Amino acid sequence: MHKRALLACLLVVALLLSGCSLVKKDLEVDAKTPILTVGEKVFTKAEVQSAVNSYLAQMQSYYSQYYGQSIDITNAEIIAEAQNTVLDSLTEQTVIENKAKELGLDTLSEEAQKEVDDLWTSYYDMIKSYLYSDSELSEEELDAAVTADVTNYFGITKESLTATKVQELLRAETVKDVTTTEDEIKAKFDSRVEEAKTNYANSLSAYGSAVNGGSTVYYRPAGYRMVKQILTKFTDNDKALMDDLSSKISSLNSNISTLRNTLSQDGVEDVDALLENVTVTLTEEVKEAAETDLPATEEAAAETEETAEATATDLAATATDLPVEEEPAVTSAPEYTAETTDTLAEDLDDAVKANVRALKEAQAKLDAYTAMQTEAKAKAYANIDARADEILAEIANGADWDTLMAEKTEDPGMKSGKTAETGYAVCENMSGFDSAFVNAAMALEKVGDTSGKIASDLYGYYIIKYVGDVEEGPVALEDVHDTVQADVQKENEDATYNKAVEDWVAATKVTKDLKSLND
Repeated sequence: MHKRALLACLLVVALLLSGCSLVKKDLEVDAKTPILTVGEKVFTKAEVQSAVNSYLAQMQSYYSQYYGQSIDITNAEIIAEAQNTVLDSLTEQTVIENKAKELGLDTLSEEAQKEVDDLWTSYYDMIKSYLYSDSELSEEELDAAVTADVTNYFGITKESLTATKVQELLRAETVKDVTTTEDEIKAKFDSRVEEAKTNYANSLSAYGSAVNGGSTVYYRPAGYRMVKQILTKFTDNDKALMDDLSSKISSLNSNISTLRNTLSQDGVEDVDALLENVTVTLTEEVKEAAETDLPATEEAAAETEETAEATATDLAATATDLPVEEEPAVTSAPEYTAETTDTLAEDLDDAVKANVRALKEAQAKLDAYTAMQTEAKAKAYANIDARADEILAEIANGADWDTLMAEKTEDPGMKSGKTAETGYAVCENMSGFDSAFVNAAMALEKVGDTSGKIASDLYGYYIIKYVGDVEEGPVALEDVHDTVQADVQKENEDATYNKAVEDWVAATKVTKDLKSLND
């Protein structure tokens, strides 16, 4: 009886082991199931599924990075969409490869191969210098590591670069006879004029942003003028201090607003009345000075003293040649510690008390930083007054504006490029520019007028010249002809190539087995 039971158990184990073996074998066979056939090329289930998984992972990363959204890559509809996209992509790529081979374009010329090799080398050397400058790997190990990281960081291989070059050559061959007519260019120009006119009607500042940013424009709206400026910037130290103060003030204002809202939500009706019961004492935090190295022995101390005396004597003899030591520049606002005392009612909620104290402390710091900001601004302007006044004096004495601007302005946009030639386009209430600059520029009465020193909390002093008006209406077609022609030519070439690819796919026998892919 026991032997029969043992035999039965052994048979069950044998069947289980046999079943495991069969499952493993089925999985291997299943992975090789043909899912997509394009002409004579077959893509297996494993290959297609791998491509689909990669595509889904890229989708998930893309939505997270650019939209801050999470997508469910296990959702059946999303998976089905990914599968169709991947199958279409594999089909198109295979057809393109076959057509390139048919036309003999799959074998690169020496020149084309050099382009691929040079491009690969640029990626390779970049990764090698950044990640492996101190590597102790063998030459073979280093090459493998760098090659892998080029793919990891840039998503390319040397083979993929070669495939891209082959596709470029195929596209060039396919569109070599494509042309563009003047009627097409005129139609595209007219459509862009109307598009720009509508855009600027909705957002007048968009024109200034386009012109000042160097973009091609097709229409000029009313209300714009061109101005140039000579900028005298704050010193780096003064700018750093003011930026730091502005940051601290902004943070405190935000904190104060939050605390007031919290107290209001807690049912406090008269916050200011409670604040009168709190006193704040601010103390500027003092950074610990570094310890001075002391001589280790009496002999060393004596030697140090003698050296110091000798040095003092030498310095005294040459004192007249030494520069006067200036106080270190202040580039950041101090930090404060705060102590509070109060006469708040004992039965007042503890959380409310804590927030009232915190609010009073924040207001005290805000007052301190605001006063410091006023003083810092005054000092910052005083430090650049002489330079700005000198420029105004040269203008008054008849100096050539453009020559003076090239020499004196600290605005990069007025030193080189198109804006240095034409100036900035500005209009009333223009966004994207400092309001102090825009208001002063629009206040100038006639072309040729020059402003005085215009104070800007952001940069320093502007000195602005009104150099011309912007005439409303479309730009001349000849001024943008080459740009429009190039765009229309590319559109025509894209349409021709895309139609050709569609025709090649339609002429190729393609089979798909989505059922097996999803089994």
